[in-house]
This record gives sequence, structure tokens and C-alpha cells, in this order.
Amino acid sequence: MFGIITFEFGSLLCTFATTSKMFILGRAVAGLGTSSISGGTIKILRHCFPLSKQPIVTSAVFTFSSLGLVSAPMVGGALIDAFNWRACFGINLPLGAVCVALTWYGFHDPVNNPDINLPLKEKVRRLDPFGTLLVVPAITCFLMALQWGGIKYGWKDWRIILLFALFGTLFSAFAYVQYRRGEAATLPPRIVKQRSILAALWFSSCCNGALAVTEAYISIYFQGVKGLSATSSGLLGLPMIAGLGVAGIAAGLGTTAIGYYFRKFMFWCGAKLVSLTHLPAFMFATSTLAPIASGLLTTIDLDESTVKVAALLGFLGAAIGFGLQTPTLIVQTSLSPKDVSLGTAVIGFGGGMGSALWTCASATLFQNRLVEEVQHHAPSTNGTELVHTGLSDLRDYIGSENLKNVLSGYNEAVSQTLYIPLGLGILTIIGSIATERKSVKKKRS
Repeated sequence: MFGIITFEFGSLLCTFATTSKMFILGRAVAGLGTSSISGGTIKILRHCFPLSKQPIVTSAVFTFSSLGLVSAPMVGGALIDAFNWRACFGINLPLGAVCVALTWYGFHDPVNNPDINLPLKEKVRRLDPFGTLLVVPAITCFLMALQWGGIKYGWKDWRIILLFALFGTLFSAFAYVQYRRGEAATLPPRIVKQRSILAALWFSSCCNGALAVTEAYISIYFQGVKGLSATSSGLLGLPMIAGLGVAGIAAGLGTTAIGYYFRKFMFWCGAKLVSLTHLPAFMFATSTLAPIASGLLTTIDLDESTVKVAALLGFLGAAIGFGLQTPTLIVQTSLSPKDVSLGTAVIGFGGGMGSALWTCASATLFQNRLVEEVQHHAPSTNGTELVHTGLSDLRDYIGSENLKNVLSGYNEAVSQTLYIPLGLGILTIIGSIATERKSVKKKRS
């Protein structure tokens, strides 16, 4: 409830923002609320359904969550075309009110939790305010360094070096505080040290990063290179949504039927059938198919059929959808109900950091490549000024005489940036291989 209300307040600030600072504050507040919502959702599912049913219910709920995330460009484009950008945040207000009412009326925690009766001072202490004061600025410094490095300031500039130094110092202090606090830490070492949790965190980070970067730069490709409207660009993202949804549900049904999220894989070595190992089947499917889909997307060019690009997006959505919810299932299977919220927080942190980190890195890569590629294809065009030109004004700024050459450079910059999702898809194999074998049929207390 706290998370939903906080998210609503942040959306309200964004909707009626009169300055950039007010808008940024609203985004920060909304992000704080979102982090609470994701953990609460997993906790509710773990209480309401037995472990054997977790694969299908978790896949169903989080498939819709992923659909909402990936469909954002389509909904946002339609709202911008019909109203203005404020409607993208104002739509959260009535939806949030319905969510508050349903949660308040429909859910009652059946678990007798003795921690509820702790004194307020002890509850505040367990929130680890000192650890929070260390980790939040540490991550902020890291993301600012990635965002500014090579664009606003050179990598050797003292500001960038200072930001990286602050990140290293503050994060090291946070890690030490967590170690000293033990069970009272924000991230208890006994949870973070579990192999499956670390593997799930890595896998979730790579998948969410691949989705975020692909979504952002395919939208730039459709609107900047192809000249489509925001609404049309969003509609062409529907295949990715469909792929995520269908594959997510299929993975949930498959895991429920099998009873395990891993299977034994075999391969032919000459004339002999050799057992590879027990691997998480749907995570391994993602690790195999996602690099293929992302690799094909890097081949798109200026004259590419939009139908082909949409089909490749559907392929990528299905590839990632197969394994996207398995990290959450790993948390529910590996941890007791009391620790599910902590485990979910770790996975959520990994997914959020994957999106934020690789979005920042991709922005740096794209802007650098855009300037160089435009300079190569259209020497008379100022690539630096082009970076700051909105997608809707791109063709008016370029003019018809030099349009094709500039768009060729724009296309090359997008294609090269899409190598980031390709690399992330390959890296998911680390999480797939490192995951421990657990049964969803075995009850944990």
C-alpha cells in the first residue's frame, strides 16, 4: 500500500510539473514506490498459492507486468498524439486508485508474523537507514559517470574520475556495513551468498537490460530512420509484447507440468549421445534464442521492411519471455516465505540496475557513434547538433538534399548500439549454468 500510494504521488508530481527539477523529483518518488510494489506482489503470491502452483501464477502475473513495460511506447505514443506528454503520467492516477481499492479489500496476510509487534524504533533500525544513505548516492554517482563520460566530459576528466572514486568508496562502505549488520542488514549475507540467488540476479539483469536497450533504440529506428509517428512506432512493438506474453505463459505451464525449472540436456558427439548436464530449461532457451534474435536485429538497414523488423521483435520477445520469470521462481523455491521479500528485492535490484546501467551505457555509445557515422556519411552535416534534435523534427532539420546520407549514418548508429542486447543475451548463459537444481513440488517452511 505504501508503494502504490508513493508511486501515485510521484505520478501526480510528474503530471503537474512546471519545472524540470519538479519532474525529476516526481520520477524519483515514483521509482521509490515501484520498488515496494514489486516486492509486495511476490509476497502476496507466495502467501496465496502453494509452491507447486507458483510457476503458473507467477508467470501469469509477471507476464502482464512485462506486457505493461514493453507496451509503454505504444500507449505513451497514443497519449502524446491525442493529448500531450502529461497524460503519460496522469493515466497512472485512476489506475492506481483502483489498485489501492483492490489491495485494501482483497488481501489479508495469513501468516502470523511476530515482527509486526516489534517497537517502532526497532522497525526503523531494520530498515538500515545508514546503509541506504551509502548505497543510493553510490549508484547515482556510477550512473552519472556512465551518462556523462565521453559525451559531456571526457573519460579522463576529473569529474568522471571523482564520480567513479565516490562510487567505489561508498559502495565498499555499504558492503562493509552489510557484513557487520549480519541478519539486520538490508541484504543479509546468507541470502546474497546463495548461488541460485546470484545466478538469478545476473540473469534478470541481462534480460532486463536487453529489453530496455532494444525497446529504446528500435523506437529511435522507427521514428528517426523510418520517419514513423510515435503511435505507429508503438504499434510495431506489439509483436514483442505478444512474444513475451505467450512465451511467459508457456514457460509457467511447462514448469508446473514438469515440477522442476531444470531439465537434463543431451547432445550428439560424433555417433555417441552425451549427457550435458541438468540446466534450467526455459532460462537455457533464453540464453540460446535471445542472442540469435538480437543478432538478427543488428542487421537492419535503411530500406528494411518494417514487417521483418516487427517479426524479429516478436522473436526476441518470445526468446526472453521463456526465461524472464524463472529468477522470481528461483527465489520462491530457494527461500522460505519469510525471506521471499528480501530475495525478490535482490532480483528486482538486479533487473532495475540492468535496465538503468545499460540504458546509460547505450546512450553514450549511440551518441558517440551517431556523430561519427553522420560525419562519415554526410560530412557537411553537424552530427553534434543532430544529437540534440528531436526525432519529430529530424527531417525538417536535415532537409531533402542530404536526407538519405544522414539517415544512413543514423541507421548505422542504431545498429551498432543494438550489439549491447546481443552481448547481454550471450551473458545470460552464466546465470543459466550457475542455477542450482530445485523442485517446485517440495514445500519449504
